[in-house]
Amino acid sequence: MKTDLPALWQLSPAPADLWILVGGGLAAISTATAVTHLHPALRTQRRVQQAVQSWVPVILMAALTVLLGTGLTWLVCALTSLILLREGLRLLPLTSAEQRLHGGLAALLSLAAHALAAAGLMPWALGLCLVYTGLLLGPLQMLASGPERFITRVGGLMLVLNACTTLFLFVSLLVLQAPAARPLGGQGQGGFFFVLVIFSDAMQYVGGKCWGRRALAPSISPGKTWEGLAFAALVCALLGFGLAPWLLGLPAWAGVLLALAMVLLGLVGDLLVSCWKRDVGVKDTGTLLPGQGGVLDRCDSLIFVAPWFWLLMQVSA
Repeated sequence: MKTDLPALWQLSPAPADLWILVGGGLAAISTATAVTHLHPALRTQRRVQQAVQSWVPVILMAALTVLLGTGLTWLVCALTSLILLREGLRLLPLTSAEQRLHGGLAALLSLAAHALAAAGLMPWALGLCLVYTGLLLGPLQMLASGPERFITRVGGLMLVLNACTTLFLFVSLLVLQAPAARPLGGQGQGGFFFVLVIFSDAMQYVGGKCWGRRALAPSISPGKTWEGLAFAALVCALLGFGLAPWLLGLPAWAGVLLALAMVLLGLVGDLLVSCWKRDVGVKDTGTLLPGQGGVLDRCDSLIFVAPWFWLLMQVSA
């Protein structure tokens, strides 16, 4: 299958249509922010205002990833992965020395893996991650702390590294490697991915706040509702219908099915991180995004959807 594998630092600004798409997203979030400050029922709800405003850096990250070429794509994804690793490692029962050891090695692993993926060497990037987690992580932890809580700590470390490095690699790969059938290349493919995942998360939140009555998974994430999920599915189905022919070169009906699958997969990713937080007894993974808890909280859907979306793109080419 012929694919587009750009050079590591190639500067390839996206087509004007994608700049308009990102501009529309920023306009939408600006309007939503204004509404939360002006609407009588929302102006006193600081948590809602923070939740809406927290989407601004996410949209800007997505824009940098898809608009300005390969160099920024891998750099933004690599740096985001480092933030995810930092937040994920803080949720594990590790000593300060273990945090420094595993944090430093995980950062080097992430940077090396993302650089390999950006250079078109994704098999090597995945192989590096698998060798580290499967062959090196256990012995390192054994030498660092011996048998104390060995399985818990190694299992947690494998979860963090696989989520924040291995699976997150596919976010950059979506933009860096696209089948030749995509009319706007990897940038259009990445644009579709980010728009659908961001709108899915946002519309589940909005739908739940406006109409939510029945909890979807009360023991894991009490804020998730069936009404919020249904509203997100409706909005994303319409987006998939309109955007798939333009960004992916797929029929509109295929865009609807793809959008619905992304909503469900994103929900699974969200619930997995919520389950993780419940287990360790924390509400937020970090403080970088007030109102949303942390970068890992905000990227949980991206992490889980990306590999499946990439696979579906290869199959549909």
